Amino acid sequence: MNSRSLPAALATLLVLAAPLARAERVQIQAPDGTQLTAHWMPRPGAGTGPAIVALHGCGGLYGRDGKVFDSRYPDYVTRLNKAGFHVLLPDSFGSRGSGSICAVPGRQRGITVETRRGDAIAAVEWLAKHPDVDPRGILMLGWSHGATTTLSAINASRPFHAQPLAGAVVFYPGCAAALKESFRLRTPVLMLLGEKDDWTPPARCIELAERTLRSQPDADLAVHLYSDSYHGFDSTQPVRLRLDVRGGVSREGVHVGGNPAARAGALAEVDAFLAARLKSAMSAPPLASSPSRIH
Repeated sequence: MNSRSLPAALATLLVLAAPLARAERVQIQAPDGTQLTAHWMPRPGAGTGPAIVALHGCGGLYGRDGKVFDSRYPDYVTRLNKAGFHVLLPDSFGSRGSGSICAVPGRQRGITVETRRGDAIAAVEWLAKHPDVDPRGILMLGWSHGATTTLSAINASRPFHAQPLAGAVVFYPGCAAALKESFRLRTPVLMLLGEKDDWTPPARCIELAERTLRSQPDADLAVHLYSDSYHGFDSTQPVRLRLDVRGGVSREGVHVGGNPAARAGALAEVDAFLAARLKSAMSAPPLASSPSRIH
């Protein structure tokens, strides 16, 4: 029996299980001393290739049971593997004995964006030393809290930031913190925002992008705002109101869920961005090894 004769749901599960079958748990030393567990999901086949550090959102890598990956991540890994990328998924929360922090008020969170910034930089350095990774082709991809972390990790105004990076994709980040500090780009960025996002409102990120482009007219920064779209618009799940999250625009909660049209558009933009950045990066000469930049 082949997958065409299986029920659609089961066939989908089989597709999503493919990258998990190749997954390997690895340990990465984080700058705060944590032994960071990460999931290394290589592309099929042999040979050196590009790689992506994928940074989970405030819900963590796993579903409600804390054991099985949230469906978002196998879905993306499958897409990225098919496009020729290795994928590294650092587990910032589970490595520190934490589950989801979405419902925890920002000031009470023990794991912060600054904490995860160190994780992200360490993950990039780990990839740069991996024998199956071409360091010219390393990119970063983040969702929500992971996207905010990505912006912090690539902020070139700080003495140490994620290098080498060919590009970064950020889905609906929070940009309030970046607006309060100096922010410079040396990394091409694709920013994908939801017009109706009431958790991480797009206005702040648009302001950050405009400010950045005024000070750096040559910065490679593209922003796409998707209409009628809430936080998590690239999800396949319907929109719902999360009453447990009070850190958004309204005290009543925040809306989270997918918009099929926005999802399709965003995935197409991601594919085009990755292909363009990879083509540009791989035409450059090989990178020499560099010392650790984690401080």
